[in-house]
Amino acid sequence: MAHDVIVMHGSKKEARNAVLEKRLNALMAPHGQYSVAFIESAERSVYRVVDGLAEEGERKFNIIPVLFFSASHYSRDIPEALRHIEERYEDMSWTLAPPMGTHPYMARLVERRVAEAPRSRGTVILMAHGNADHPEADDELERLVSQLDIDMLTYPAALYGALAVDRLIGQLDMSDDFIIVPIALEDGFLTGKMREALLEVLPESAMTLTPSVNFDPVLKEIIMGHLENH
Repeated sequence: MAHDVIVMHGSKKEARNAVLEKRLNALMAPHGQYSVAFIESAERSVYRVVDGLAEEGERKFNIIPVLFFSASHYSRDIPEALRHIEERYEDMSWTLAPPMGTHPYMARLVERRVAEAPRSRGTVILMAHGNADHPEADDELERLVSQLDIDMLTYPAALYGALAVDRLIGQLDMSDDFIIVPIALEDGFLTGKMREALLEVLPESAMTLTPSVNFDPVLKEIIMGHLENH
């Protein structure tokens, strides 16, 4: 049986990673049969966690990234770390679960965020981090928008890449209200940057920023699906 490893972006500050792990464990309770790694951590990086498990005798790994789209961390950083470990253990094997944002449940979460917004009508903007070097992340965000059952105009946007917010200028009716749904693990630094970028193109009085994913129970359902499939 494969050993499950849940990977979060995390921080260079281990105290911050401890908080993230506590939130993850609270979300996943009572299921606790997994290891946790952080992309930004030196002490608990994907390489160090998986290599440590391999040294203990584990050889099969089910990697579940709590990342929403296939940008650099998903497509490059995690696989590179695992390939380095493969050089030491020839009988090692691993699978990489799809990013969270491609799961159908994510569309249902976005619909709920829009339904719960204080503004009942307006233009919806679904916003992610984006990455100019990974257009597949843009494709996935656009696919997520296409899966929404929302009776409002809806646009994808990102901080970086081809879907950067400044491209929305000229497409939007500036007399409208705007409901912004951030695709981020939790409210904080990233959602703050999204808000700042949007203020460059939208009037603040017309903007409503909904909560991000914020360890919503739907995230547990997605993760559990990836755990149960292995």
